[in-house]
Amino acid sequence: MIPMLIVSAVAGLGLVRLHRLAFPSAPPLVDQAARWERARARAGRRALLDVAPEDQTWSKRAAEWFAENLRTRRPDDMRTYERDLAITGQPMEEWLARLLVWFLVGLLGPIALILVANAIGLGIPMLVAPPLGILGAVIALIGEVKELRDKAAQRREELCDALSDFLDLVVMAMEGGRSHADALPDIAEIGGGWAFHTFYDAIDNARPNGMTPWQALGEVGDRYGVVELLDLRAALNLAQDQGTSIRNTLIERAKSMRDARLNEAQERANKSTDAMRNNLMVMALVAAAYVILARVLFLSTA
Repeated sequence: MIPMLIVSAVAGLGLVRLHRLAFPSAPPLVDQAARWERARARAGRRALLDVAPEDQTWSKRAAEWFAENLRTRRPDDMRTYERDLAITGQPMEEWLARLLVWFLVGLLGPIALILVANAIGLGIPMLVAPPLGILGAVIALIGEVKELRDKAAQRREELCDALSDFLDLVVMAMEGGRSHADALPDIAEIGGGWAFHTFYDAIDNARPNGMTPWQALGEVGDRYGVVELLDLRAALNLAQDQGTSIRNTLIERAKSMRDARLNEAQERANKSTDAMRNNLMVMALVAAAYVILARVLFLSTA
């Protein structure tokens, strides 16, 4: 009886398999399109790296594999890191490879130090090595990520300051009778620094790509995570759709960015003033404590 049941079960599974092969279900087009898009983007990133697979180190290969998995499973988090890396001019794979190396240094460094210390006779127990290694690895990761965030924030601040100066100069040129189409590339070309070079490259490549200059600047803002460039694109697109004056929109945007910079400078000055006041109070308390303690010690010994 049991062999007949086993044969019947195997025959049933075979019939189900034949039915699926004869009448396959419709493929999930959305998933296939997403996989194709990820493969195309991965091929594009590899082409930009311009490095043969056999020439890559083990850390870069591991970093590339880790980056592709993160892009698939945590796209929002990776988008944030990609923007920070883009504005600092670092490829994702190289940064992850450096992150992996620092992680291994922090993880294995305490173990190696304890082994060296025991070799010279200090007698440190090896049980403390794993906790110290985990702590060192975490500190290394946090330090590397914080350095990236701080550098990206500094570069965004520089870009916003340059954008405010850029809009002020464009408005001054438009006040002199020039159109915004002529003023935008000319002002970007005469400006110095990496930010003005970024503006000029975006504006110069806008017409061959069939875009307006503010749309090209908006793409720079999307790539670098600069909200001010995205707001500028939205404001100018809205002005164009509603038929209002682009000149007046640029003037208002330049004025709002100038006011924002003044407010930020005033806030920084207030924080610096408060910090100086607190430092003076601490120094005064320390000096008073020193004088009082010296007086008490003198009286006690007299």
